Amino acid sequence: MAWLGERMHAVVTHNFQEQMEYSSLPSDEPAWEAFYRHFWPNMVGCHLVGGPSKWQQWGVDRVIYTASGQRFLIDEKKRAKDYPDILLEEWSVWRGEGVSGNKIGWTLDDEKRCNFIAYAIPSAKRCYLLPFELLRQAFSANLERWRCNYRTVKARNHDYETVNVPVPWPELKLHLCQQMVHGFGCSGDAMP
Repeated sequence: MAWLGERMHAVVTHNFQEQMEYSSLPSDEPAWEAFYRHFWPNMVGCHLVGGPSKWQQWGVDRVIYTASGQRFLIDEKKRAKDYPDILLEEWSVWRGEGVSGNKIGWTLDDEKRCNFIAYAIPSAKRCYLLPFELLRQAFSANLERWRCNYRTVKARNHDYETVNVPVPWPELKLHLCQQMVHGFGCSGDAMP
């Protein structure tokens, strides 16, 4: 599970461990389970993936099992404050252009194995269930324009920054939907 950095006016250095603890408060478990049961009323299991593992490297925080035998892999994100956007991570570790050790952010990571991003804003009592592959494609296709229109937001950590793009929900929703429809046939062009 990941904590999503906030917009800052003053320079603040985040502590990764403290933010991870905030992200995975045991008191949030009933809310997470109720949220998933809304989408999968036939859920028979809701397994939280804890500790460092390959699953965590693949962006899987939770596995949902249904009575019909389906399995859904979820990456959980939690944002402390309610802003009119979804904060999409471009770089999880950024030390500078051409510097070794930079690590691509979760939004662009094509090695993630999750099916969905569950993006919670507890203070607003709201959570989005976002299809990861469509989100990744929409972000890739629109990144340059979104950077220009909405700028980047950096969260400073001890020896690196995390770089995010705050995309308003109506804009993101539009482009998620556009990823769902494409031309069919010889030309394969996108639909208008």
